[in-house]
Amino acid sequence: MSQIQDFTHNGAEVRSERSPAPYGPLGKTVLGVVGTAPDADASIPKNKPYRVSSTRLAALLDTKGNERGTAVDFCNQVLKVTQVPIYVVIVDEGVDEAATINNIIGGTDADGQRTGTHALTECTEKPTHIFAPGYSSNQPVADELVAIGKRMYAIPVGDAPNTTDQAAITYCNGLPAVGTGYEAFYLVDNWPHVYSKAESSNVIIPASTMAATCFGRVLPWESPASNGGVVIAALSRQVDYDILDQSSQADLLMKNGVSVFVDTSEGYKLKGNRCIHGDFVNKKGLEYAIIRKLAATSESDMGKNLTERFMNQKVKSVNSMLKAMIVEEALMGCQVFLHPTLNSTEKYKSGCWAIAIEYAGYSPNEHMIYVLDEDDGIVDEFIGSIL
Repeated sequence: MSQIQDFTHNGAEVRSERSPAPYGPLGKTVLGVVGTAPDADASIPKNKPYRVSSTRLAALLDTKGNERGTAVDFCNQVLKVTQVPIYVVIVDEGVDEAATINNIIGGTDADGQRTGTHALTECTEKPTHIFAPGYSSNQPVADELVAIGKRMYAIPVGDAPNTTDQAAITYCNGLPAVGTGYEAFYLVDNWPHVYSKAESSNVIIPASTMAATCFGRVLPWESPASNGGVVIAALSRQVDYDILDQSSQADLLMKNGVSVFVDTSEGYKLKGNRCIHGDFVNKKGLEYAIIRKLAATSESDMGKNLTERFMNQKVKSVNSMLKAMIVEEALMGCQVFLHPTLNSTEKYKSGCWAIAIEYAGYSPNEHMIYVLDEDDGIVDEFIGSIL
């Protein structure tokens, strides 16, 4: 006798399908830096991201205690004020500055290994901000830093020349236009002096290194100029700033896309909320944080059938993630829905569909206006009360 082909089971069966896992928060600040560390421990490979999250790990970059190398200064300064993860890519110092710059820029070697700035793409945690302190005032280095930042959705932070206000403005104005990735470039001038134990005196460090301490103390969607001052001994040159003076040197620099360290009544602070083409750096940081999270949570969904249930669940998951950010005051508001015009029969047949994400982030407090209005009515009321 043959088997009954359409018989499955005489009994019950239970199938359980869980709803999609929550996406979790957008993530906190992670710094990535390319630099030199000639006295680093031999166990730390060159041109590979090395995660530094404590002074103990940072000490391996400087086994002789001579504080040599831009990566050493960077980690020492950041870890003085915050516990943010730092991914360090060490490159060799060349026979001259031009050779070192080429090592900082990097690329891919004959063995297929990424080197220099390109090695930042291999970090286990995606950096939110990337640096090449001391070398990013060289435009080819800045160009590469911007290109990698655009690829990784990380904010590139660079140094201006540290000579004069006009030199900083000229350098900034000569950088590429919007659409090249430079709309996310945050440029800092006026390099600070800090105390060096190795030198037993003050030394000059790149402005971007000190800016990293400011970025490290805030979330990616907050301005680095929003969280107090910086611990420095002096500045390479004085840049005039007064909170009521709209014609100060600092205002002129910021108007031309250059952020700057200044001496205020409350100590030294970083001033500047904008990238070089005018975008608020915290809003660009929010945009990039959302993109990084969407990329990280989409891989597990690839290849699944585009059923109504799947599509609605995806919309719901993205919406839940962003709604949570409203509570944390990262977002002002948001809406997530199937895109009304980008979804069509032809695109669906090609496996293509679109989710619309509308959101709004907060602007930083950049300009407060107090309106004083002397009111004769108050005087009349006073006079009337005493007569």
